[in-house]
Amino acid sequence: MVEKRSFGSFGPEVPLGTGRGQRAAHLYILSNDALTVRLSDLGAAIVGIDAPDGTGELADVVLGFDEAAAYYPDSQGTYFGATVGPSANRVEGATVAIEGATYRLPANEGANNLHTDAVRGLHAQLWHAEADEARDRVTFTLELAPGEPGSDLELPGRRAFSVTYELDGHCLRMTYEAATDAPTFINLTNHSYFNLAGQASGSVAAQELAVFAERFLPIDGASIPTGELRPVAGTPFDFRAPKAIGRDIEAADEQLERGHGYDHCFCIDGYEPDDGTGGLPEPRLAARALDPASGRGMELWTTLPGLQLYTGNFIGGVAGKGGHVYEDRGGFALEPEFYPASPSHPAFPSAIFRPGRPYRAVTEYRFFTAEPVPGA
Repeated sequence: MVEKRSFGSFGPEVPLGTGRGQRAAHLYILSNDALTVRLSDLGAAIVGIDAPDGTGELADVVLGFDEAAAYYPDSQGTYFGATVGPSANRVEGATVAIEGATYRLPANEGANNLHTDAVRGLHAQLWHAEADEARDRVTFTLELAPGEPGSDLELPGRRAFSVTYELDGHCLRMTYEAATDAPTFINLTNHSYFNLAGQASGSVAAQELAVFAERFLPIDGASIPTGELRPVAGTPFDFRAPKAIGRDIEAADEQLERGHGYDHCFCIDGYEPDDGTGGLPEPRLAARALDPASGRGMELWTTLPGLQLYTGNFIGGVAGKGGHVYEDRGGFALEPEFYPASPSHPAFPSAIFRPGRPYRAVTEYRFFTAEPVPGA
């Protein structure tokens, strides 16, 4: 079933007659016998997911807020739950070269760009929503005009974005599409923070994570990938077998120091690019996470080449749902995407899309349960 509710208002407080002020946002609630998912048309965002533990007890495993105003815009840049784009993650020098022309993005993290723009990115827009009751599905759509030449957000193309959320048993499936009338750069992701013990449960350090990647992308001092695809073997970035997220996070490692923990992209095994013929490859298993104490687990499957692991290194002090104050590393983000800084590295999978070759991707969260481990 799909239920629609008010989610309050959001937007800048402006004097009457001086411009667009606050707007109304809504929640769309998908539910079946396994899961309940709360979505918002503000940012096409995941607001909450109630999932069972090993004893059947439900908990909301997504960090976030109780009303829309807290999502717009997040001054700390943490983008809770949102669809991020059209340029997710980092772009070196805040510029993108497309067919011999160079286009600018806002230099909002030093000389580089992070997540497009705090107010003009997809996460801060009110999307159109269409519910499909028969299929436990909601589709959010949004159109963006081409960027203004000479502005700080020049990305070309009139672009039509859609994100479809669909419940299928214990699986929440997200299907992304973006069509453009000119060659352009598109890199989308979802930026949910998960805590499988429940969103108000403190640190995720003891929760276990496996990432199915033989290589990761080292970063420089500005968190920009250097272009190297480094083997994870013998490093704190080896999650090929499940381990506690906090086991190696304080290790003496230059990459961990640069990210203040994990804030790196992993190269998910088995990537096959969309061949443009209309059929996407099947999603691949990218990561598996488990809270041993509750037995609540989640797998992430995706068609995308990269997975950014961010361990919430700077979310401490954020007042979330029910007034709970989150702590640093109180949630982890698993962001399927094209590699960050891909415009700077031609060997990386290309995120340039054209008329006749739209952006398409599928990501699935598949929840499971295990026997709880007392005292874990």
